[in-house]
Amino acid sequence: MPCNSDYMAASGQELESKRVCELLVYVYECTGVKVPAWISKASADYYGNTQRIDEATALLCGACRGLTQGEQNKYLFNGRKEMARKLASWYERHQEWDARRVKEEDESRRKIMLKDRAVQKLSVEEREALGL
Repeated sequence: MPCNSDYMAASGQELESKRVCELLVYVYECTGVKVPAWISKASADYYGNTQRIDEATALLCGACRGLTQGEQNKYLFNGRKEMARKLASWYERHQEWDARRVKEEDESRRKIMLKDRAVQKLSVEEREALGL
């Protein structure tokens, strides 16, 4: 079996980190915002910056939400620019993930509240019998 370097390939999280930072650089440069050094470095690094991927994702989401309608048309929904198409695809996917996460959180919160209400209806003896 020949030797290979598959172990050196970037993971999905590393690739996403690099992608998010590249898109942040694009949005920041388009809108005249100074690009932090760690974002520039991560966008150029093969492995990105997985330690700050959540922060970068929040920054990119916030930057996209903060665009005016005109800026969205110019920087986000401009089919003639490759980075705009990449950003639009990322942002649409991100909104879907956010909606799913919010739905799951709401369902979890509803179940917790339902359980708490059910436990409150029990007498002290019944709670002790159930170990609550």
